[in-house]
Amino acid sequence: MAKMDKKGACYTALVQTLRDTSYLLNQTYIVHWNLMGTKFYSIHKLTQEIYEELQGGLDTVAEHLRSLDIAAPKSVEDLNYSNLSPLPDDCFDQDGLITTLAANTDMLAEKFAAVAAQAEAIGDQLTLDLAVERGRAHKKAQWLLKSNLPCGCDH
Repeated sequence: MAKMDKKGACYTALVQTLRDTSYLLNQTYIVHWNLMGTKFYSIHKLTQEIYEELQGGLDTVAEHLRSLDIAAPKSVEDLNYSNLSPLPDDCFDQDGLITTLAANTDMLAEKFAAVAAQAEAIGDQLTLDLAVERGRAHKKAQWLLKSNLPCGCDH
């Protein structure tokens, strides 16, 4: 693949991580507001920490894109376009909600890892650093979420 094609692929993937971050932020709000049951208080506090971190991360990615002269999504529908898994509908399915949110958080970390590899291949150190930073933040969040599951593992 030519360097220009690699560059385009990298930045297209970065735009998608912005979309996925927005989608995950909204999922985190939904869990924060709607989860019911014995884990409510601890998950309510944890998801608040996570969504506050996601808000900053979303803005950082969008501003980085704009610094590269790449447009951020221009509609709510485009901004929230994602192939991350939907959340369970049952607000009492505590472990299902936590598992899905953790899995989506981990998937986004992997997408940022892929962007980091692409950025390294085209010699874009700033995008590489951003992708590594965001991936690390998502890995931490998924670990914190999974620690609230029985045995700390997926069910």
